[in-house]
Amino acid sequence: MKQLKYIGAVLLALTMFTACEKEFDAIPEEIATVPEGSAEAWAQTVTIKELIENFDTKEGLFTIDTIDSPEDIVVRGRIITDDRAGNVYKYFVIQSLEDDHTCLKVSVDAGSLSGMLPIGQVVAIRCNGLVLGRYAEAPQLGVRGYRNDNKIREEPGRIPYTLAMKHIQKIGNPDPSKIVVEEMTLKQITELDKYGYFKIVKIKNAYFTGYSEGDKLNDVVTPFPTDGEKVSAVLAEYELNPTFAPCTYSTDKGYNIGFPRSREIADDSGNTTSVSISTSEYARFADRRLPVFGPDNRGDITAIVGWFRDKEGGSGSWQLTIRSLDNPFADLEGFEFPE
Repeated sequence: MKQLKYIGAVLLALTMFTACEKEFDAIPEEIATVPEGSAEAWAQTVTIKELIENFDTKEGLFTIDTIDSPEDIVVRGRIITDDRAGNVYKYFVIQSLEDDHTCLKVSVDAGSLSGMLPIGQVVAIRCNGLVLGRYAEAPQLGVRGYRNDNKIREEPGRIPYTLAMKHIQKIGNPDPSKIVVEEMTLKQITELDKYGYFKIVKIKNAYFTGYSEGDKLNDVVTPFPTDGEKVSAVLAEYELNPTFAPCTYSTDKGYNIGFPRSREIADDSGNTTSVSISTSEYARFADRRLPVFGPDNRGDITAIVGWFRDKEGGSGSWQLTIRSLDNPFADLEGFEFPE
């Protein structure tokens, strides 16, 4: 009798397992990948450069241009970002498949996008109904956003995830080896126009100066203040730690503001004082020590070029984003780090 009960339980479990398995057989349409060259793949109708040229038509630091056309406006590109290290958040960047390698930032209201849209993946984006707007003077694809706090303005907002996946189609298998990284000096980066924003570049023979926005960084790490004693003074020292991104806690506001930390770099090309490695305090490597400072410790830096100017009359700054310090996408090569 016990044996019959055991056999019956096993059969019931197998039946339930089979039934559950059938529920997950179909791949949801919004995450499916279509083969390259298939009839289902969306054909490109404009290049990324043409999209920027035709729809980024308003002047200003923060703008909104709706992509409105009776014809399909479809761009294609290969994803060059990876968010697993936490320094890329709620956006991805695609690189044109044409020889100009123009890139486009796509803002999406979802984290861990690389799980769905991995580095090296070719995507087609149907842009109709979305907006191409400038955020701090840099064009990006998103939706109409409105800010109503101490800064009232329209600006490109993040595309809700479910809406984004209706506009995005994955084509073929991801191939990071096909990403084109352009070698540039820091001087060449400072001469880029809006068609050069968000390109992926390699700066060879660069070094960390030991400065952040004109302030000299500490030689040793100051702990974050926790005892309530002389908090403002200790925070001022803490912010200049020789790490990638100390937290942005504000005693006035009582929370972390969330702006990226800038760490100045240089090479031998000149005109480099406005170029920095820009890192989020939420990056997994935010607390890691920077490479040893000075021109005697040089290496190669691979980064996404960013531009930020949020004040009229301001000079703006070039903010380079590294994706990770670890393989398989280690963006710093050849540097000596402090022990």
